[in-house]
Amino acid sequence: MPLRKRILVVEDNDLNRAILCEILSASYNTIEADNGKEALELLRTTTQKVDLILLDLMMPIMNGYEFLDELKKDKELSLIPVIVTTQNESEDDEIAALSHGATDFVPKPYRPQVILHRIKSLITFKENSAIVSQVKYDKLTGLYSKNFFYRKANELISENPNKKYSIICTNIENFKLYNDIFGLKKGDELLRNIADNIRKHAHKNTICGRYEADRFLLIREREQEKHDRELFFNTQIPLIDNNVILKWGIYEINDKSISIEQSCDRALLAVDSIKGQYNIHFALYDDVMREKMIREKAITDVMEKAIEENQFIVYLQPKYDLNNDTMAGAEALVRWIHPTWGFMSPAEFIPLFEKNGFITSLDLYVWERALQYLQEFKLKGYPMLPISVNVSRADIYQTDIVKKLLDLTKKYDIEPKYLHLEITETAYAEDPGKIIETVEILKAHGFILEMDDFGSGYSSLNMLNDMKLDILKLDTMFIQSEMSKPISRSILRFIINLAHWMGLTVVAEGVETADQVQRLRNISCDYVQGYFFSRPIPKADFEELLKAHKCHKPTKLSIIRNEGEKCETKAIVIIDDDKEYSASVAKVFEKDYEVFIFESPDKALSFIKASENISAIILSMTLKNNQAKHTLDKLHQDPDFWKIPILSLIQTPGSATKLDRMLDTDDFLCKCHPLSDLRRRVEHIINIASIQEREAILQEEASHDYLSGLLNRRGFQVAINHIRREELPVTMCIFDMDDLKKLNDTFGHEKGDLMIKTFAEHIKKNTRSNDILCRYGGDEFIVILKNINDKKTVLAKMEYVCNQFKETLRQENIQVACSCGIVVGKDGERPTKEMIEAADKALYRAKSNNKGSCSL
Repeated sequence: MPLRKRILVVEDNDLNRAILCEILSASYNTIEADNGKEALELLRTTTQKVDLILLDLMMPIMNGYEFLDELKKDKELSLIPVIVTTQNESEDDEIAALSHGATDFVPKPYRPQVILHRIKSLITFKENSAIVSQVKYDKLTGLYSKNFFYRKANELISENPNKKYSIICTNIENFKLYNDIFGLKKGDELLRNIADNIRKHAHKNTICGRYEADRFLLIREREQEKHDRELFFNTQIPLIDNNVILKWGIYEINDKSISIEQSCDRALLAVDSIKGQYNIHFALYDDVMREKMIREKAITDVMEKAIEENQFIVYLQPKYDLNNDTMAGAEALVRWIHPTWGFMSPAEFIPLFEKNGFITSLDLYVWERALQYLQEFKLKGYPMLPISVNVSRADIYQTDIVKKLLDLTKKYDIEPKYLHLEITETAYAEDPGKIIETVEILKAHGFILEMDDFGSGYSSLNMLNDMKLDILKLDTMFIQSEMSKPISRSILRFIINLAHWMGLTVVAEGVETADQVQRLRNISCDYVQGYFFSRPIPKADFEELLKAHKCHKPTKLSIIRNEGEKCETKAIVIIDDDKEYSASVAKVFEKDYEVFIFESPDKALSFIKASENISAIILSMTLKNNQAKHTLDKLHQDPDFWKIPILSLIQTPGSATKLDRMLDTDDFLCKCHPLSDLRRRVEHIINIASIQEREAILQEEASHDYLSGLLNRRGFQVAINHIRREELPVTMCIFDMDDLKKLNDTFGHEKGDLMIKTFAEHIKKNTRSNDILCRYGGDEFIVILKNINDKKTVLAKMEYVCNQFKETLRQENIQVACSCGIVVGKDGERPTKEMIEAADKALYRAKSNNKGSCSL
């Protein structure tokens, strides 16, 4: 039975009030007040909804007109319809009541049927209006709802066929995190603030709506949107918390046959393309995004069929134990071999499947394939080595993940401990409580849990402490980054020691060189995985490794190479025609180095030239026909050999005084000395060479700008201090990139950095190899042209540099140019601070006269 509507009767005459309540009693509930003041108090204190008010105008304390005026001040109460009752039937009184906010008017004496019909009509109209309003407006923000936005946008375009419009979509970066930290109430408040500010800053002809959650939609005229873009988007809408970052996607409507819904989808695609990108606040939908959308649609259409037809192939990438250099397991990695498209990179389809939810089906497919492999290996009598499989964040939210995994292990008769489960640290960051709960259940059933991608951006010591893991897997990019740092600055050893202290085994991914292997071994990493050992390989190739493992043949770390790949282990080259001595030397080093023995110096030099990993050369000075001297000459003449340390061997101590060329080597030793001395001497010169190389790298880094690759101020000062007299006179040119700040503000600093790199390459291309090129700071560059002081030639050359740079960018629709100030030095004049100041003044004149020009 539907609830009865409630009517408030406001009448000072007891008899009239009783008559009205009697008329209404059959259909409505009533509450009463005998003046306007009492009625207001009732409305403000009652917890029950009032659907309509019957109001007498002539009352003591507060009359009907005063009551209506107070009612209008309250946002909620003003929505209640009011029917005025009075004995005066004059038109002026009706107009006066309606102007004060009354909805309708009925005269006295009361006519029951008229009153009941008018009440019913008004209440029905109010309810219908509320329904329409709910459909039309978003309840939280007051903006148009998504569907009503579509309708209004269509109307706008239809009514203005000659105007061009853009659809704009915005959302809040990490809004879920904001809700988690500050609570849903604060999140709703933020959404209302953004909606208010969008309304405030929007052009009068702009239509605004809320798409869903933290996504908002706008449609506005194209020219107005372009004009306001910098102001509107890059000021990040004032009055919003500085910690809140808004991203904007823009779709320019050029084809009006495309529906508004599709246009909004494209704006949404544009905004999603810059999610997580620092300091980039908006993106314009383009053909690249369109092609990506079409490609993703094509992949989505065939993904289920691909699983049914077994187009997905599970490869295995071996893991190796650094303690004994033997294979210790593998990771299952999926590859898609499409019958038409061929090999498809996981980077193309995995992110899409994570987004559309199909990843759960693919993961289940991979788990089953991995267990099938394990069962097959078990039946063939191969050693049981564990296989790791990925568990995505979507899998965790399936309530039956534990049951599915247990059912599969039972189906293929495999103990859970042989199926290692890799959970990414990003999944933990999103919902740690759910992950911890699932991990504990899986561990209780015997599965081995690995934290995958540790060091990829969300790493937390709390995470290691909270989750009862077995294995910590270091991310590829983290390994590469740490390996590029000096040992003293790397935190890799600390992370591995901490993991061991917590009882975790450590696996390093993405290991590619012998030096990385050695460094990881030195800091007690347990296992390694990467292309240095093996690419991901088909099951059949992995079986061959298992066969070798079964026969107790050590599976050396270098056993698997990509076709044509060079050996990257450290090597020592021995050049000596004494075969017996060379063989004994090789035995001393073979455990830690690959040793190559040459009797012919020419063959040795050719081999060294073609290799990149020679740690040292051991050269016998007793080679026949003075070949040792000629070999040293060639080693010293070719820069490719300069970094390789050389130890020379002499026959007896007495011969040292006759061999002055030994001074051209890093060390020397008599063959009669113990081989242990030889090893110690060789390792010493290798260490010295390594230290010198690191110092050279540090000096190079310290003197060069990381972004442009040109000299920085420090390097510039060193370079001008070393200018030789024969390189004088010099010309100094200072370049400044015009409007770079505007480019940064409009397109983001990533685009600005690209322009700096582009300009650096441009001036490299247009100067000589011996000229001095420097990024002096920000967007300022200094070029020192050596041995030139012809003003006309220099001016023409620099104008060409500026014009070509501007033209190149103009073709790409980028409005950035460069200006140049030039100072031509006098004969014998070296670059000075005064020259820099003079060139800077010339640059200022050039920019004042015309951006993109030169001034001498």
